Amino acid sequence: MWEALLPFFEWHNGCWLGEKISNSIWLFPLIETIHILAMAIMFGGLLVLNLKMMGLTMKRQQLPMLADTLKPFINWGVVIMLLSGYAMFASGPMKYYTNDGFKVKMAALLAVLIFQYTVYSGTLKKDDQQRSAGSGVIMGLLNFAMWFLVGAAGRAIGFV
Repeated sequence: MWEALLPFFEWHNGCWLGEKISNSIWLFPLIETIHILAMAIMFGGLLVLNLKMMGLTMKRQQLPMLADTLKPFINWGVVIMLLSGYAMFASGPMKYYTNDGFKVKMAALLAVLIFQYTVYSGTLKKDDQQRSAGSGVIMGLLNFAMWFLVGAAGRAIGFV
């Protein structure tokens, strides 16, 4: 499967954006900083939602209303992370093609995005009375675990 993506990586190998980033001493660290700040904003929103879903905080606040308030922060965090992540990828696509940490991160990222914008999103629409406490705990822990895997695999990229 991964070998089928080789033309995609080769095509990006000489793109102008990647050349600009890799030839600059400060652009990659700046993009990486933006990536991490967006991750912090997204994770802050998810932390509040997951703790609420697990019944550990904000007992009087309704989950759908809280989710509507935090979704813009979470969604913009995801969008900025995807854009900045692409920019970092463009700076050295062939390096990422052979990196096992990158492969795990991309698989985990695909899985968590599908989960978050389907199953998890549907759970956020239910009041505390409409869902079982156990399902809230499972959803919150699963969301935490999946994002942790994305982050850990991303961190492993520099060491693999």
